[in-house]
Amino acid sequence: MISVKTSNSNIELLSDLVIGIIQRYAQNGDIILALNWALPLIVKSIEAQAISLFLVNSDQTKLNCEICLGPVDIKGISIPSNSGLIGKSFTTRTGQLIRDAKKDTNHYSAVDLETGFETHSILTVPIISGAHCYGCLQAINRMDNGHVTQFDESHLESFERLALVLGMAFENLSLTEQMIKDALIKRDVTAAEEAQKNLFISLEDIEAIRGLVIPARNLSGDFLDYIKIGNSVFFCEGDVSGKGIPAALTVARCLALFRYMANQGQSPATIAESLNHEMYQMSERSQGSNGFVTLLIGRFDLITMDVEYLNCGHGDIVVCDQDLMVSTQRSSLPPIGIVPSNELNWDCEHIDLGDKKVFIFTDGLLEAKIKDTNTELGLSGVVSLIKHIGKLPPKEGVAKIQSLFSSHRLETSDDATMLILSGDRLLAT
Repeated sequence: MISVKTSNSNIELLSDLVIGIIQRYAQNGDIILALNWALPLIVKSIEAQAISLFLVNSDQTKLNCEICLGPVDIKGISIPSNSGLIGKSFTTRTGQLIRDAKKDTNHYSAVDLETGFETHSILTVPIISGAHCYGCLQAINRMDNGHVTQFDESHLESFERLALVLGMAFENLSLTEQMIKDALIKRDVTAAEEAQKNLFISLEDIEAIRGLVIPARNLSGDFLDYIKIGNSVFFCEGDVSGKGIPAALTVARCLALFRYMANQGQSPATIAESLNHEMYQMSERSQGSNGFVTLLIGRFDLITMDVEYLNCGHGDIVVCDQDLMVSTQRSSLPPIGIVPSNELNWDCEHIDLGDKKVFIFTDGLLEAKIKDTNTELGLSGVVSLIKHIGKLPPKEGVAKIQSLFSSHRLETSDDATMLILSGDRLLAT
């Protein structure tokens, strides 16, 4: 696995890009205006003479220049999706570094002929989220103290990270794309509800882990995610304080940063510490109005069956063995965003999951009630429920929990979420 070290300032830039684009889109409903805000930050970070954003059209045949910053405005230029560096990067889904454009046959020189602009060095990267490619980002001519120099591999790597963040922002815009009305938000959030559900149901099919989120309202303040990288599964589950649109935006931010940093090979401790830093800084800027997040984040080694994790105010987790004997493990850290990162110990805890299962859940499950009763399940009720599904594979266990809520045998007034991890010896039985 390639591990890329990312400074706090770069993480802050990447985080601010995601949330800034989402917030500006929420204010005016115009994605181009939102991206116009973001591109100058990207230009500054890589010190390019010019930068252009190309978005693919609906039939995937052309890439249209929607935004251009630099000496020559090429906005409106359309390039076939299979031509030039832009087309190559789009079709192959890979970044392209050209140190000398004049010597490279892939350079679409017609643009230079039309504009009179002299291209020397070029970076071109696709804007990708999941299986979808939205277009490409292209930077031209690196500048050093007013002089044109060449881009190198380190610049390409940085540019790819920025494009990845743009891809995350495009994906998360679906949370707000139909919420704008009367200068703030649309009343109809049906599309946003479906978009958020898609974030949770499009997870990888991994036998050893499964989860579900049951929103109490249109938009959930609970979230979970997991992703397989090499022989490990990175996972997280969280509960954002507050409700509605602010909570949904925080969910989007947390998921984007988690997935980005996990893909960069960062450890659970580093990801948790960075999320805490971001949330704490946001809270300070908003004078404490930004709330907090309870979070459990970890990495499950599928070879050694070791689970390393940090529990940041997320309540008890339940460990269940093959004889349905259970134990609980409490949180060792405060929720994310309350205490500065440098005042906390970010050492991971460990569980050997060879013949055990781990059940991670939010307080919405603890507060769930059996139909026609006024008694909450509480921890003892959740433990009884876990024993009921303890011998089932994670996929079947989650389906059983889902059926209890869909049939209204269990009801909750808060978002309810559960994540199940299972050791390989249990899966084999």
